[in-house]
Amino acid sequence: MQNLQNPTYGQPPQEAGDPRQCFKCNFEGLGSNITCPRCRKNHFLTAKNVRTRGTILVIVGLFLIALIGGISIFVAVLLFGSANQTPEGTRRVQEAMSALLVVYALFALLIAFGLNSLISGIWMLVTGRRNRVMLWVMWGLLALLGIAFIFVRFALP
Repeated sequence: MQNLQNPTYGQPPQEAGDPRQCFKCNFEGLGSNITCPRCRKNHFLTAKNVRTRGTILVIVGLFLIALIGGISIFVAVLLFGSANQTPEGTRRVQEAMSALLVVYALFALLIAFGLNSLISGIWMLVTGRRNRVMLWVMWGLLALLGIAFIFVRFALP
């Protein structure tokens, strides 16, 4: 019996293309072109391309975590090591404690940004897709970082 509903019945299967995901509208489908069929933007990426971007995010995340973590440990050892030597040093550190807390809050935001990059990159490497929740978390962290820099620049003497 012939299948009249499927015109390709009995013909050899054709290549449908690689699985792709649009970075603009999050549409997922098969195809060989780079233009998304839903939003018509050139953001229709293959899983291999997404994994490459994930590798870059993992490297950036590890770099941020290591760099900012190392700087914060170095500053803490430097400050509190000198504060324990003399009473004058202890008094200076106590006077600058509010500024130090702001600086360490910025360090914490930068480390959180690095952790988000690391987690997003690992997700992209494992699944070949991006995680929209982590993308919005990244935008929120970036907004907090911008607000913190504005606060440090204009609110502190």
